[in-house]
Amino acid sequence: MIYLDNAATSFPKAPGVVDAVCRFLNEIGANAGRSSYSTARDSARIIYQTRSLMAKLLHTDSSERICFTMNTTQALNIAIKGLVKPGYKVLTSPYEHNSVMRPLRQLESKGLISLNSFLINQYETDWQYLETQLDQNTDLLVLNAASNVNGFILPYQKIAQIAHNYNVPVILDAAQAIGSLPINAADYDIICFPGHKGLLAPMGTGGLYVSQALELEPLITGGTGSRSSSEYQPFEMPDRLESGTPNLPGIAGLRASLKFILNAGIDNIAAQKRKLTMQLMQQLTEIEGITLHSPIQPELQAGVVSFTSARYSVSELAWEFDKADIACRMGLHCAPCAHKQLGTFSRGGTLRLSPGYFNTSVEIDQVIELLRELHK
Repeated sequence: MIYLDNAATSFPKAPGVVDAVCRFLNEIGANAGRSSYSTARDSARIIYQTRSLMAKLLHTDSSERICFTMNTTQALNIAIKGLVKPGYKVLTSPYEHNSVMRPLRQLESKGLISLNSFLINQYETDWQYLETQLDQNTDLLVLNAASNVNGFILPYQKIAQIAHNYNVPVILDAAQAIGSLPINAADYDIICFPGHKGLLAPMGTGGLYVSQALELEPLITGGTGSRSSSEYQPFEMPDRLESGTPNLPGIAGLRASLKFILNAGIDNIAAQKRKLTMQLMQQLTEIEGITLHSPIQPELQAGVVSFTSARYSVSELAWEFDKADIACRMGLHCAPCAHKQLGTFSRGGTLRLSPGYFNTSVEIDQVIELLRELHK
Protein backbone atom coordinates (compact mmCIF):
# COMPACT_ATOMS: atom_id res chain seq x y z
CA MET A 1 0.00 0.00 0.00
CA ILE A 2 0.99 3.59 -0.66
CA TYR A 3 -0.04 5.34 2.56
CA LEU A 4 -0.93 9.02 2.09
CA ASP A 5 -3.29 9.61 5.00
CA ASN A 6 -0.79 10.88 7.55
CA ALA A 7 -3.01 13.84 8.47
CA ALA A 8 -5.39 11.27 10.00
CA THR A 9 -2.70 9.16 11.64
CA SER A 10 0.90 8.45 10.75
CA PHE A 11 1.98 5.14 9.23
CA PRO A 12 4.39 3.51 9.60
CA LYS A 13 5.30 4.52 13.12
CA ALA A 14 8.81 5.59 14.09
CA PRO A 15 11.48 2.87 14.38
CA GLY A 16 11.45 1.39 17.87
CA VAL A 17 7.80 2.16 18.62
CA VAL A 18 6.44 -1.34 18.07
CA ASP A 19 9.25 -2.90 20.11
CA ALA A 20 8.64 -0.42 22.94
CA VAL A 21 4.92 -1.20 23.08
CA CYS A 22 5.54 -4.96 22.96
CA ARG A 23 8.25 -4.77 25.61
CA PHE A 24 5.93 -2.92 27.95
CA LEU A 25 3.13 -5.44 27.46
CA ASN A 26 5.42 -8.47 27.66
CA GLU A 27 7.88 -7.43 30.35
CA ILE A 28 6.47 -4.58 32.46
CA GLY A 29 2.68 -4.39 32.42
CA ALA A 30 2.29 -2.64 35.78
CA ASN A 31 0.40 0.56 36.56
CA ALA A 32 2.35 3.69 37.47
CA GLY A 33 2.11 5.57 40.74
CA ARG A 34 -0.04 2.91 42.41
CA SER A 35 2.62 0.59 43.83
CA SER A 36 6.31 0.49 44.69
CA TYR A 37 7.46 -2.84 43.24
CA SER A 38 10.06 -2.84 40.47
CA THR A 39 7.86 -2.98 37.36
CA ALA A 40 5.55 -0.30 38.80
CA ARG A 41 8.63 1.87 39.19
CA ASP A 42 9.55 1.04 35.59
CA SER A 43 6.13 2.30 34.46
CA ALA A 44 6.50 5.51 36.44
CA ARG A 45 9.95 5.99 34.92
CA ILE A 46 8.53 5.62 31.40
CA ILE A 47 5.95 8.33 32.06
CA TYR A 48 8.53 10.65 33.61
CA GLN A 49 10.99 10.19 30.74
CA THR A 50 8.29 10.67 28.09
CA ARG A 51 7.12 13.84 29.80
CA SER A 52 10.70 15.12 29.85
CA LEU A 53 11.21 14.35 26.16
CA MET A 54 7.96 16.12 25.30
CA ALA A 55 9.10 19.13 27.32
CA LYS A 56 12.36 19.16 25.36
CA LEU A 57 10.43 19.16 22.09
CA LEU A 58 8.36 22.13 23.30
CA HIS A 59 11.42 23.98 24.65
CA THR A 60 10.25 24.12 28.26
CA ASP A 61 11.78 23.06 31.56
CA SER A 62 8.32 22.63 33.13
CA SER A 63 7.69 19.00 32.27
CA GLU A 64 5.13 18.74 35.11
CA ARG A 65 2.90 21.10 33.09
CA ILE A 66 2.54 18.44 30.39
CA CYS A 67 -0.43 16.10 30.87
CA PHE A 68 -1.11 12.99 28.83
CA THR A 69 -4.46 12.31 27.16
CA MET A 70 -5.67 9.77 24.63
CA ASN A 71 -5.77 12.28 21.73
CA THR A 72 -5.99 15.96 20.78
CA THR A 73 -9.78 15.94 21.03
CA GLN A 74 -9.65 15.03 24.69
CA ALA A 75 -6.89 17.56 25.29
CA LEU A 76 -8.93 20.34 23.65
CA ASN A 77 -12.01 19.47 25.70
CA ILE A 78 -9.94 19.58 28.88
CA ALA A 79 -8.43 22.91 27.84
CA ILE A 80 -11.58 24.65 26.64
CA LYS A 81 -14.00 23.41 29.29
CA GLY A 82 -11.44 23.77 32.04
CA LEU A 83 -10.69 27.39 31.18
CA VAL A 84 -13.86 29.13 29.96
CA LYS A 85 -16.28 30.78 32.33
CA PRO A 86 -19.89 31.89 31.74
CA GLY A 87 -19.99 35.02 29.63
CA TYR A 88 -16.68 34.40 27.88
CA LYS A 89 -16.16 35.82 24.39
CA VAL A 90 -14.20 33.29 22.37
CA LEU A 91 -12.44 33.90 19.05
CA THR A 92 -11.36 31.24 16.53
CA SER A 93 -10.02 30.99 12.99
CA PRO A 94 -12.15 29.98 9.99
CA TYR A 95 -10.08 26.80 9.55
CA GLU A 96 -10.89 24.95 12.76
CA HIS A 97 -11.47 21.22 13.18
CA ASN A 98 -14.61 19.97 14.91
CA SER A 99 -12.45 19.04 17.89
CA VAL A 100 -12.37 22.78 18.51
CA MET A 101 -15.74 23.79 17.11
CA ARG A 102 -17.95 21.17 18.76
CA PRO A 103 -16.87 21.90 22.35
CA LEU A 104 -17.27 25.61 21.63
CA ARG A 105 -20.65 25.17 19.92
CA GLN A 106 -21.79 23.05 22.85
CA LEU A 107 -20.91 25.83 25.27
CA GLU A 108 -22.47 28.42 22.95
CA SER A 109 -25.72 26.45 22.66
CA LYS A 110 -25.98 26.44 26.46
CA GLY A 111 -25.65 30.21 26.48
CA LEU A 112 -22.32 30.08 28.32
CA ILE A 113 -20.15 31.79 25.68
CA SER A 114 -20.34 33.93 22.55
CA LEU A 115 -18.30 32.79 19.58
CA ASN A 116 -16.76 34.59 16.62
CA SER A 117 -13.98 34.01 14.10
CA PHE A 118 -11.46 36.37 12.57
CA LEU A 119 -11.10 36.74 8.81
CA ILE A 120 -8.63 35.13 6.41
CA ASN A 121 -8.88 35.86 2.69
CA GLN A 122 -6.72 33.96 0.21
CA TYR A 123 -4.41 32.93 3.07
CA GLU A 124 -4.02 36.56 4.15
CA THR A 125 -5.13 37.36 7.70
CA ASP A 126 -7.21 40.50 8.18
CA TRP A 127 -5.01 41.88 10.94
CA GLN A 128 -7.14 44.94 11.55
CA TYR A 129 -10.27 42.84 12.04
CA LEU A 130 -8.35 40.47 14.33
CA GLU A 131 -7.18 43.32 16.53
CA THR A 132 -10.67 44.83 16.58
CA GLN A 133 -12.07 41.51 17.82
CA LEU A 134 -9.33 41.09 20.42
CA ASP A 135 -9.91 44.63 21.64
CA GLN A 136 -13.62 44.00 22.20
CA ASN A 137 -13.22 42.19 25.50
CA THR A 138 -12.32 38.83 23.94
CA ASP A 139 -11.55 36.36 26.73
CA LEU A 140 -9.98 33.48 24.81
CA LEU A 141 -8.47 32.68 21.41
CA VAL A 142 -8.48 29.11 20.11
CA LEU A 143 -6.78 28.31 16.81
CA ASN A 144 -5.02 25.55 14.97
CA ALA A 145 -1.47 25.92 13.74
CA ALA A 146 -2.23 24.29 10.39
CA SER A 147 -5.38 23.16 8.63
CA ASN A 148 -6.08 19.44 8.48
CA VAL A 149 -8.01 20.06 5.24
CA ASN A 150 -5.45 21.76 3.00
CA GLY A 151 -2.27 22.13 5.06
CA PHE A 152 -2.46 25.92 5.29
CA ILE A 153 -0.06 27.06 8.02
CA LEU A 154 -1.77 29.88 9.82
CA PRO A 155 0.49 32.68 11.11
CA TYR A 156 -0.08 31.17 14.52
CA GLN A 157 3.01 32.62 16.16
CA LYS A 158 2.16 36.18 15.15
CA ILE A 159 -1.53 35.72 16.02
CA ALA A 160 -0.63 34.48 19.50
CA GLN A 161 1.74 37.38 20.03
CA ILE A 162 -0.96 39.91 19.09
CA ALA A 163 -3.50 38.16 21.34
CA HIS A 164 -1.08 38.40 24.25
CA ASN A 165 -0.71 42.11 23.57
CA TYR A 166 -4.41 42.32 24.49
CA ASN A 167 -3.95 39.93 27.46
CA VAL A 168 -6.01 37.25 25.70
CA PRO A 169 -4.91 33.67 26.48
CA VAL A 170 -4.27 31.34 23.53
CA ILE A 171 -5.08 27.65 23.13
CA LEU A 172 -3.11 26.21 20.20
CA ASP A 173 -4.38 23.11 18.42
CA ALA A 174 -1.10 21.61 17.21
CA ALA A 175 -2.60 18.46 15.67
CA GLN A 176 -1.13 19.08 12.20
CA ALA A 177 1.99 20.88 13.40
CA ILE A 178 3.61 18.96 16.23
CA GLY A 179 6.63 17.02 15.05
CA SER A 180 7.37 19.09 11.95
CA LEU A 181 6.67 22.76 12.73
CA PRO A 182 8.34 24.91 15.41
CA ILE A 183 6.33 25.23 18.62
CA ASN A 184 7.70 26.92 21.71
CA ALA A 185 5.72 26.51 24.92
CA ALA A 186 6.58 30.04 26.02
CA ASP A 187 4.51 31.48 23.14
CA TYR A 188 1.17 29.90 24.14
CA ASP A 189 -0.96 29.38 27.20
CA ILE A 190 -2.10 25.88 26.29
CA ILE A 191 -0.85 23.56 23.55
CA CYS A 192 -2.93 20.50 22.62
CA PHE A 193 -1.23 17.76 20.62
CA PRO A 194 -1.65 14.17 19.36
CA GLY A 195 0.93 11.45 19.70
CA HIS A 196 -0.26 9.41 16.74
CA LYS A 197 0.16 11.97 13.93
CA GLY A 198 3.39 13.94 13.49
CA LEU A 199 4.95 12.41 16.60
CA LEU A 200 4.77 8.97 14.91
CA ALA A 201 3.51 7.26 18.08
CA PRO A 202 0.61 4.84 18.67
CA MET A 203 -3.05 5.83 18.57
CA GLY A 204 -4.52 6.60 21.96
CA THR A 205 -1.74 9.04 22.85
CA GLY A 206 -1.66 12.82 23.08
CA GLY A 207 -1.61 15.56 25.64
CA LEU A 208 -1.59 19.21 26.53
CA TYR A 209 0.87 21.71 27.91
CA VAL A 210 -0.56 24.25 30.38
CA SER A 211 1.43 27.37 31.26
CA GLN A 212 2.30 28.21 34.83
CA ALA A 213 -0.08 31.19 34.68
CA LEU A 214 -3.19 29.01 34.29
CA GLU A 215 -5.03 26.52 36.45
CA LEU A 216 -7.67 24.44 34.71
CA GLU A 217 -10.73 22.87 36.25
CA PRO A 218 -10.31 19.14 35.58
CA LEU A 219 -12.74 17.60 33.11
CA ILE A 220 -12.40 14.17 34.76
CA THR A 221 -11.69 13.53 38.42
CA GLY A 222 -10.72 10.32 40.17
CA GLY A 223 -7.78 8.21 41.17
CA THR A 224 -4.33 9.63 40.48
CA GLY A 225 -2.16 7.50 42.76
CA SER A 226 -1.37 10.62 44.78
CA ARG A 227 -2.98 12.18 47.87
CA SER A 228 -5.08 9.05 48.31
CA SER A 229 -6.17 10.17 51.79
CA SER A 230 -8.26 12.96 50.24
CA GLU A 231 -11.57 12.64 48.42
CA TYR A 232 -10.82 15.87 46.56
CA GLN A 233 -8.88 16.20 43.31
CA PRO A 234 -5.21 17.18 43.77
CA PHE A 235 -4.22 20.71 42.78
CA GLU A 236 -0.71 19.70 41.74
CA MET A 237 0.10 19.21 38.08
CA PRO A 238 0.12 16.92 36.22
CA ASP A 239 -2.04 14.82 38.58
CA ARG A 240 -4.80 17.43 38.54
CA LEU A 241 -5.62 16.59 34.92
CA GLU A 242 -4.54 12.93 34.78
CA SER A 243 -7.12 10.78 36.57
CA GLY A 244 -7.31 7.06 35.93
CA THR A 245 -4.89 4.55 34.45
CA PRO A 246 -3.01 6.03 31.50
CA ASN A 247 -2.27 4.31 28.19
CA LEU A 248 1.12 3.09 29.33
CA PRO A 249 1.85 0.88 26.30
CA GLY A 250 1.10 3.89 24.09
CA ILE A 251 3.22 6.21 26.23
CA ALA A 252 6.09 3.72 26.01
CA GLY A 253 5.71 3.93 22.24
CA LEU A 254 5.57 7.73 22.43
CA ARG A 255 8.83 7.75 24.37
CA ALA A 256 10.48 5.77 21.56
CA SER A 257 9.06 8.02 18.83
CA LEU A 258 10.15 11.21 20.63
CA LYS A 259 13.69 9.86 20.87
CA PHE A 260 13.62 9.21 17.12
CA ILE A 261 12.22 12.67 16.26
CA LEU A 262 14.64 14.54 18.49
CA ASN A 263 17.52 12.59 16.97
CA ALA A 264 16.33 13.01 13.38
CA GLY A 265 15.62 16.71 13.88
CA ILE A 266 12.40 18.63 13.33
CA ASP A 267 13.94 20.60 10.46
CA ASN A 268 14.97 17.43 8.62
CA ILE A 269 11.53 15.88 9.05
CA ALA A 270 9.88 19.08 7.83
CA ALA A 271 12.20 19.26 4.82
CA GLN A 272 11.36 15.71 3.72
CA LYS A 273 7.60 16.30 4.04
CA ARG A 274 7.92 19.62 2.20
CA LYS A 275 9.88 18.02 -0.64
CA LEU A 276 7.24 15.34 -1.19
CA THR A 277 4.35 17.79 -0.84
CA MET A 278 5.82 20.21 -3.37
CA GLN A 279 6.45 17.35 -5.79
CA LEU A 280 2.86 16.22 -5.42
CA MET A 281 1.32 19.67 -5.85
CA GLN A 282 3.51 20.67 -8.77
CA GLN A 283 2.50 17.57 -10.72
CA LEU A 284 -1.17 17.93 -9.77
CA THR A 285 -1.23 21.41 -11.31
CA GLU A 286 -0.16 19.86 -14.62
CA ILE A 287 -3.19 17.54 -14.85
CA GLU A 288 -6.12 19.04 -16.73
CA GLY A 289 -9.34 18.88 -14.74
CA ILE A 290 -7.67 18.88 -11.31
CA THR A 291 -8.25 21.89 -9.04
CA LEU A 292 -5.95 22.37 -6.06
CA HIS A 293 -7.42 23.76 -2.84
CA SER A 294 -4.12 24.00 -0.95
CA PRO A 295 -1.50 26.75 -0.82
CA ILE A 296 1.40 26.02 -3.16
CA GLN A 297 3.87 28.28 -1.33
CA PRO A 298 6.21 26.03 0.71
CA GLU A 299 6.20 28.41 3.68
CA LEU A 300 2.40 28.09 3.92
CA GLN A 301 2.16 24.32 3.52
CA ALA A 302 2.22 21.75 6.35
CA GLY A 303 2.04 18.69 4.11
CA VAL A 304 -1.70 18.27 3.44
CA VAL A 305 -2.95 18.50 -0.15
CA SER A 306 -6.64 18.81 -1.08
CA PHE A 307 -7.99 18.75 -4.61
CA THR A 308 -11.12 18.10 -6.67
CA SER A 309 -11.65 16.81 -10.17
CA ALA A 310 -13.89 18.16 -12.93
CA ARG A 311 -14.41 14.59 -14.14
CA TYR A 312 -14.94 12.64 -10.93
CA SER A 313 -16.65 13.17 -7.59
CA VAL A 314 -14.45 12.87 -4.53
CA SER A 315 -16.07 9.54 -3.68
CA GLU A 316 -15.36 8.20 -7.18
CA LEU A 317 -11.74 9.32 -6.90
CA ALA A 318 -11.43 7.66 -3.51
CA TRP A 319 -12.79 4.43 -4.99
CA GLU A 320 -10.18 4.51 -7.75
CA PHE A 321 -7.45 5.15 -5.18
CA ASP A 322 -8.64 2.25 -3.05
CA LYS A 323 -8.58 -0.10 -6.04
CA ALA A 324 -4.98 0.99 -6.65
CA ASP A 325 -4.13 0.32 -2.99
CA ILE A 326 -3.47 3.99 -2.19
CA ALA A 327 -4.66 5.27 1.19
CA CYS A 328 -6.26 8.72 1.08
CA ARG A 329 -9.21 10.51 2.65
CA MET A 330 -12.22 12.07 0.96
CA GLY A 331 -15.04 14.25 2.27
CA LEU A 332 -15.25 17.09 4.76
CA HIS A 333 -12.46 15.88 7.08
CA CYS A 334 -14.34 16.82 10.28
CA ALA A 335 -13.80 20.49 9.41
CA PRO A 336 -16.93 21.90 7.72
CA CYS A 337 -15.98 25.52 8.42
CA ALA A 338 -12.68 25.05 6.57
CA HIS A 339 -14.50 23.69 3.53
CA LYS A 340 -16.93 26.59 3.63
CA GLN A 341 -13.90 28.90 3.68
CA LEU A 342 -12.47 27.07 0.64
CA GLY A 343 -15.79 26.86 -1.24
CA THR A 344 -15.76 23.04 -1.31
CA PHE A 345 -18.48 22.35 1.27
CA SER A 346 -21.35 22.09 -1.23
CA ARG A 347 -19.32 19.65 -3.35
CA GLY A 348 -18.98 17.24 -0.45
CA GLY A 349 -15.42 18.26 0.30
CA THR A 350 -12.16 17.24 -1.35
CA LEU A 351 -9.81 14.34 -1.82
CA ARG A 352 -6.92 14.72 0.63
CA LEU A 353 -3.40 13.36 0.32
CA SER A 354 -0.96 13.84 3.19
CA PRO A 355 2.61 12.58 2.72
CA GLY A 356 4.64 11.56 5.75
CA TYR A 357 8.30 11.33 6.63
CA PHE A 358 8.57 7.73 5.40
CA ASN A 359 6.98 8.22 1.98
CA THR A 360 9.14 8.31 -1.16
CA SER A 361 9.29 10.30 -4.40
CA VAL A 362 8.60 7.08 -6.32
CA GLU A 363 5.30 6.68 -4.45
CA ILE A 364 4.29 10.24 -5.31
CA ASP A 365 5.03 9.55 -8.99
CA GLN A 366 2.84 6.43 -8.88
CA VAL A 367 -0.07 8.44 -7.47
CA ILE A 368 0.34 11.08 -10.17
CA GLU A 369 0.47 8.42 -12.86
CA LEU A 370 -2.87 7.03 -11.68
CA LEU A 371 -4.46 10.49 -11.82
CA ARG A 372 -3.04 11.11 -15.28
CA GLU A 373 -4.55 7.85 -16.51
CA LEU A 374 -7.92 8.77 -15.01
CA HIS A 375 -7.88 12.21 -16.66
CA LYS A 376 -6.82 11.23 -20.18
